[in-house]
This record gives sequence, C-alpha cells and structure tokens, in this order.
Amino acid sequence: MASKVAIDAPGKKMLLMGNEAVARGAIEAGCQFASAYPGTPSSEILETLSDVAKDFGMHAQWSTNEMVALWAGAGATYCGQRALVAGKHHGIAWMVDPLINFAHWQIGRGGMVVAIGDDPQGHSSSNEFDSRNLASRVFEIPVLEPADPQEAKDFVKIGFELSEQLKSPIYVRLTTRVCHGTGDVTYGEIPKERRRPDFFATPIELGMEMISKYGWVDMAYLHDRVHTVRLKEAEEISNNFTHNILTINGGEELGIIATGVTRHYVEEAVRKLGIKAAFLQLGMSFPLPTEKVRKLLKGVKKVVVFEETDPVVETDVRSFAKDAAPGVQIFGKISGHTPVSGELNVLKVMNTLAKISGKDAPVIPERADIKEMISPYLGMRRITLCAACPHRASGYVVKKACEALGIDYIGVGDIGCYGMMGLPPILSFQLTNAMGGSIGMANGIAKTGLGDRVIAFIGDSTFYHAGLPSLINASFNNAKFTTVILDNSVTGMTGFQPHPGTGQNAMGEKVNPVSIEALVRACGIDEVAILDPYNITKSIEGTKQLLSKDKASCIIFRRACSTEYLRQRRKQGLAPPKPFYVDQNICNGCMTCVNEFGCPAIIWDDNTQKASIDDAQCRGCANCTQICPQKAIKMAVSK
Repeated sequence: MASKVAIDAPGKKMLLMGNEAVARGAIEAGCQFASAYPGTPSSEILETLSDVAKDFGMHAQWSTNEMVALWAGAGATYCGQRALVAGKHHGIAWMVDPLINFAHWQIGRGGMVVAIGDDPQGHSSSNEFDSRNLASRVFEIPVLEPADPQEAKDFVKIGFELSEQLKSPIYVRLTTRVCHGTGDVTYGEIPKERRRPDFFATPIELGMEMISKYGWVDMAYLHDRVHTVRLKEAEEISNNFTHNILTINGGEELGIIATGVTRHYVEEAVRKLGIKAAFLQLGMSFPLPTEKVRKLLKGVKKVVVFEETDPVVETDVRSFAKDAAPGVQIFGKISGHTPVSGELNVLKVMNTLAKISGKDAPVIPERADIKEMISPYLGMRRITLCAACPHRASGYVVKKACEALGIDYIGVGDIGCYGMMGLPPILSFQLTNAMGGSIGMANGIAKTGLGDRVIAFIGDSTFYHAGLPSLINASFNNAKFTTVILDNSVTGMTGFQPHPGTGQNAMGEKVNPVSIEALVRACGIDEVAILDPYNITKSIEGTKQLLSKDKASCIIFRRACSTEYLRQRRKQGLAPPKPFYVDQNICNGCMTCVNEFGCPAIIWDDNTQKASIDDAQCRGCANCTQICPQKAIKMAVSK
C-alpha cells in the first residue's frame, strides 16, 4: 500500500493535510462506506479514501450529487456498517431533506459522520455561509469542530462512536484552513476485523414504538425525543468532551471562547499581547457545554467569542448568559467586535483583543516591509480559463453563431470552471447561480418572451448532478431554449474526478458510461447536436443550424479538458503537443486573438503592437490559428 494514510503503525507521526487526516480517521474507525460529490475544500477526503478503499474492505464512491451520497451512506448504516459522507458547504444544502429525516428517524446501527468543508472567504466558492446553522438549528445534530489535522483525524473516530451512541448523524465542520492545512498526525490502530453486514430496520422499530405508546405514528414524537432525549444526552457528552477545554486560574476579567482553527489564532494572539484571559476551547460546539460556559461566565466580567463565519456559538452563549450571568458583557460578531464575514487570522484576533482589553493595537513592521518589497512586482491578474480550454472555444463558437444569425440571446451560466466564460472577452452569459441553475433559470426566462433566444450553459458533471430535473421540466412545460452542455469528460474545477460519463468510478473500476445525449433525448429534447469546439468553423455552422429551429434544443460540445489531457500524456510518457507561434512578419496587430479569444498563452506587446505566444503556456490546441484573420499563427517546427 503506497498511500501514507494506509500505513499500519500506531504511534507513528506523519505529515498530513487535514482532508487526508479525515480519511485516516475513517480508516482507524473501521469505516466501510464513503461517499461524496467533489467540492473544494473537501475533495481530497474521498480521493484519499478511494486510493486505498479496497485494502480496507471499504467501498468509496463519487456519487452523482450530495443528496445521493447521503442516501447511500445511510443505506450502509442500516446494514450495520459505518459510513462517512463528505462534501462542501454548498453540498449540505442538497442533503437538507434526507438529513432532517435521518436525524429524526435515526440511522441504522452503523455510525454516520457527515464531514463538511466550509469555505470562509469563499476562496473556491460562489459565496460563503456557515453550515453550522443547518447542523445545529435545522438538523439538530451534534457538531464537532477540529482545529487542525490531528483533531480532524481524532474527531472523525470520535464522531463514529458518538453517532452509534446517540443513533444520530454526527456533523464534523471543517474549514478551508483545516482542510488544506498540514500538520503532524499521530496514528492510532487500524482495526483488523470488518463488520459483517446485517440489516437493521430502525425506522420500523421507531414506528412500532410510537404505535405501542400512542396507538398511531406521531411525527411530533420524533422531534420531541430529539430535544428531550438525544440533545440532553449530547449536552452531557459536550460537558465531558475532552476537547472542550476550559483554562481558568481565577482573577481573570476577560474570558475567550473559540472554535475550530480560531483556537490557534487566539493562543498566538494572547501570547503576543501578553494579556491574562480565561480560555474555553470548543471542539464540540453544539450542544453548548453549558456547565463549562457557566463556570467561565461566573469567573469573568467580559467574554469574547471567536468563530468563523456566523455567530452560531455567540448566539447560544448570549442566550445562556441572560440567565446564568446577566452582568457579563458578550463580544463578538453581534457586537461588531469581530468581522461578520470572511476568515479570521491572528492579526484580526489581536486587534479585537487589544480593543477589548484596552491595549494598543499591534504593529507588525515585518508585514509592512514585506508588502513594500513585493508591491513593485504585483500586477493585476484576472482569473481565466486555462490555455487550450475547450470551454473558451465553445463560448466563442456560440457567440459567433449568434452574431452570424443576428440573434440577441440571453445567456445563463452555471457553477464550474466554465463560469469564467461569463468574463471578458468571451462574455457568453450574464447570470450564474447554483449548480443546475442555468437550465433551471432558463425555464423561467424562456417564458417571458425576452431576447431572441435563451441559452443555458452547463458542464457535464453538473448536468449529471443537477441539470436533469430542470431539463425534464423544460420538456414538460414546452420551454423553448437551447441547452449547451460542455462535456470535457471530467469534473474539472475540483480536481479531475470521474463522473457517470467517464466510464470509470472513484476506485478505478470500469463501469458503463452514462450517455449525455441519450439522457437529453430521454428528457424529450429531439434536436441534439454533438460538436467538437476545436473545429471552430464546423461548430459555428452546426450551432447556427440548431439555433435556427424554433424549439427546445441541445448542443453538446465534446472535447477533453486540456489540463487532464496533458496529465494523461505525461503518465503515458508522451511529449506535450507542439506549441504555436506568431509570425511577426504577418501579424498586423489587429488584436482579434486578444480581444475576442483571450487565451492566456497569447501575449500582447505594447512596444511592437503585435501578439506573441508563450511556449510555456501553449498547449497546441490550434484554436488561435482558426480565429486569426491574417493567418499569422503557425505551429512551431521541431529543430
């Protein structure tokens, strides 16, 4: 077994990324089922497990979406096996309906850990939000918040134990800095025995319990027992949780409560400022460890809460303090003392603590010196599609076809790397929302009569994930718009994971690929064209033909992701495609390649007023040769 997470060496320390540590925790917990849909910052959890799953009698799968991942995981628990379900914060929204039901009706006798990577600051997401609001307020299930890779591993193991004790899913809330940070992780034992599957009809048992008690199935009883039984037991667990650590020596006027990675920021900030404070570190943030919070409140005059992203713990502390210690001042997001959005860091924590404790705000000259040193080398950098990305060519084709037909179209985009098609110079669409939202919104826009045509752009993996119901809806309601499916044969934005159309699953097993065109036709769309965006002229003509028809239609632009294509060539020991160059004697500086296509490998020289091509970035797609009016772009000749 080559993977470092698979080493069976209790006590050994290994440097792991937080997501790898989650995977190791699942292995040490004897987890036998893992499911997820790829999404940054959590993608590496399932990727890590899929590489070693067979070695540990585990099944690991990329599910078509997060709801299916949760259903599949729950199915494993009803057969007595432990299941890990992973995703990012947007993915938890897909799990809402089934997760509420599993929280009320209980899972099977196998434990379930739901590990979700929140993305404060929205580094790789369309927005930021705090998934703890759903976990604590809607699902009403215990929430664990690891601060580093070691705790990520440990909390997953603990989560499975708590899940089986409480007969409830357990929520492990990760954040980007925990998911992608690295640290030493001490390994525990890997269980040698594997649980034999056995079916447990837990919901039927609960139903019979209600019938014997009331004479009927009382749904309110399910919710009642969450509060009167499970959450009370979970609160007792939280009060005794070894990672809910209260440090109070007496005489402190200031108390600090911190969750997740902010605990480390607090430790450093307190040390740098030299302040005296009582400190409650919360590894289990819901339910609140009321006895420890009470003890903290009784010993101080002020309390500041540090957490990312919303004031979830702060709200609970404020509510509890009204009766337990009404005279104590509570500071945090609600009071405006900590940022209401984005990530925290040591400097932000130091500024808050300095203000509350009456100390001077910290000055770190090194930061200013570094900023001054690098500022001359910093330039504007716009996010863009990769060189040779087929999505750029697809957007160019659609735009040119519409221009040729004189069509004023309304474009709706979706979530994926192709979201950058909405940026200059391609400008394929004006709207984006959530996964599947392109086809979904097109259903409504098409019925308003605006524009000559409505065009919805969606990626292949996203189409399997969330596009199908909306496309069925379009057929069902006779919504006449064109769906453009960008099939690059991989889940590109999150790390090149396979999807139902690739013919391979997460564990590398060959499976029957699910045909996109067959699905589209099964949804009731008869007009379907499959085009190669690298053949620009032919694709423009094919797009014009389809857009000329007054009915619902679908264009599938099929060409492999350029980055994945190069990765596969390297694995096979093949050289990269030959780059192209601009013949400076022919180029007249028209800037068509820059202003209309915008490949990052194309460089504009203000001095010569001509374009050139960066050999290091060029991937030999030949698209630029097709759009250059002067035919000045040519393939490099090997020497």
